[in-house]
Amino acid sequence: MKNSEGSGTPRFWSNFDWGLFGTIGLICFVGLATLYSSTYLNQRDIFIKQIIFISVGFGIALIGTIIDYRIFERLAYPFYILVVALLILVTLAGKSVYGSQRWLPLGPIHLQPSELAKLAIVLVLARFYSREKVGLMHGYGFKELLPVFGLVGLPMILVFKQPDLGTALMIGFVAFTVVLFCNLRMQTLIIFSVSVLVIAPIAYKFVLKEYQRDRVRTFLDPGRDPLGDGYHSIQSMITVGSGQLMGKGYLKGTQSKLEFLPKHHTDFIFSAYAEEWGFMGSIFLISLFMILVFLGIDICRKSKDKFGAVLAMGALAIIIWHVIVNMGMEIGVLPVVGVTLPFFSYGGSSLITNMLAVGILSSVSIRRHIF
Repeated sequence: MKNSEGSGTPRFWSNFDWGLFGTIGLICFVGLATLYSSTYLNQRDIFIKQIIFISVGFGIALIGTIIDYRIFERLAYPFYILVVALLILVTLAGKSVYGSQRWLPLGPIHLQPSELAKLAIVLVLARFYSREKVGLMHGYGFKELLPVFGLVGLPMILVFKQPDLGTALMIGFVAFTVVLFCNLRMQTLIIFSVSVLVIAPIAYKFVLKEYQRDRVRTFLDPGRDPLGDGYHSIQSMITVGSGQLMGKGYLKGTQSKLEFLPKHHTDFIFSAYAEEWGFMGSIFLISLFMILVFLGIDICRKSKDKFGAVLAMGALAIIIWHVIVNMGMEIGVLPVVGVTLPFFSYGGSSLITNMLAVGILSSVSIRRHIF
């Protein structure tokens, strides 16, 4: 391949973002160690599967690095349409698990289109804002945001109806981050914020299902149902607090091994980590994610074109919002909505999505040096 593309040559590796991949690799290593500690007594196959998922994920991230991100500008709308079609297909013929219809069975593989919806939103908004010139000087107002509301609202509604409130919120958070990055007028931001505050209680009353309202009530008062809806949140906070300053030590956590902490290998894996490594270990992990934020922002700032900058910010937003919401719900400052911790929690779908985001960041990073 030619030097201008920068792959398959010494120049490719000299421009390769080793800091980005090194940080992700370290987070994955700590996550694997935590997963092993949480599951080695009775769920060893989960650890082996996660190693496979991570290996495949890094392969996907490397492929994403090699691919010129500018090709996504042409593919943004076709990919968006495909994902919307898949979301509609899920509502018609999807597989239902625990009352949620989120998966499309494709032989041995179960595809979760809602995960792809996050990437579709990032691509289509990057395409939209790279071509839109109106808000460059004075910021975007509501008139310029109407197409964005349509593009984001459709997949959000389809995901919410599965029902999957957590992923629907992630799509909204990622889109909002991209809009802010692209220069939103302060007046518009204030009006939008007030509108959300006004609409929120109405949505709580008439839009959310009863079990979703229970999650909100439990978040406000976990003790109202300590053995029911509040059990996850209470046990998570107990587990985190039991780690104290330095933790109980590796392989010495009791809350997860004795099955007091539910979903200790997926949604609540940070609690299992905090139990064994304590406050200082938690600061170390949060620091790794902060380094990832700074690296991502630097990629956005140094991008050679607007499409790359917006695309990189959207990819970074996918990762960081998952970190914020997951850790927030595990320490009791946010409601429990079933969001995993990137590169840490067990699972293939979310890990692949986050690795695709890493591939996008890396592609933008490496091409700031070669054109």
